[in-house]
Amino acid sequence: MKVLAISDLREEFSYLDRLPEVVRNVQARGVLFCGNILRADARQAEWERAKSEGRKPLLDNPEVVRERRDDAESVARFFRALDQLGVPVFVVPGRNDAPERFFLQAAFNSEVVEPHIHVVHRSFAPLGRGFVVAGFGGEITANERDHEFFLQYPGWEAQFSLDFLRHLEQVKILLTHTAPSTPLEGSTEANGHEAISHILKTYNPAVAVCSHAGGQKGKAVVGKTLVVSPGHLANGDYAVIDLEEKSVSFGDLR
Repeated sequence: MKVLAISDLREEFSYLDRLPEVVRNVQARGVLFCGNILRADARQAEWERAKSEGRKPLLDNPEVVRERRDDAESVARFFRALDQLGVPVFVVPGRNDAPERFFLQAAFNSEVVEPHIHVVHRSFAPLGRGFVVAGFGGEITANERDHEFFLQYPGWEAQFSLDFLRHLEQVKILLTHTAPSTPLEGSTEANGHEAISHILKTYNPAVAVCSHAGGQKGKAVVGKTLVVSPGHLANGDYAVIDLEEKSVSFGDLR
């Protein structure tokens, strides 16, 4: 069974609109998305200003308010486009997909009217032939926790929230926004989090799909788990994973 793995759309909808052709060509039976629907440029700028000035970022910053008004349509457009692929789509939020209540409300509303959408943040959903997809989104941190400006969760929260994995009998596919601490093959750069590595070694999913902040694409093995970073869809990158063979190939839409 092949699935399409994508991450970090960042509102580059021209690439999203080309996914139906990819799904048909590779005969994908599902799509895995590991976060960052939104670009969040205004929020990032205000975040950096606040940090340099030693203050909290302002939610009522005029540029942030204007950006948030556009975010709702971007998220709705994303879910509509993925539902039209006609295969099950499994989604967790990225760091940029905040506030948490905004993302979850939009996602669950989409699940009601768009039957192919499955939000697996802190949850799971079946993917035929004995597979199950579970996930935890957002940026994993040492101690920081933010649900409003960006989605950030301490590592202990991710570990606690995924404890249900021990009870799942199906072959597990784990979808996270944050990468494990192990570098990708051919790289010495490890910009993930040890909490994700611990989760993989504890629950042994067959495959894990994650994002890398710098847009790196590649694979690694952590314990018994094949870890795949598909690169950023905003740059045209994607991955195709054969779940039964535990193999991966990479492509781009540029």
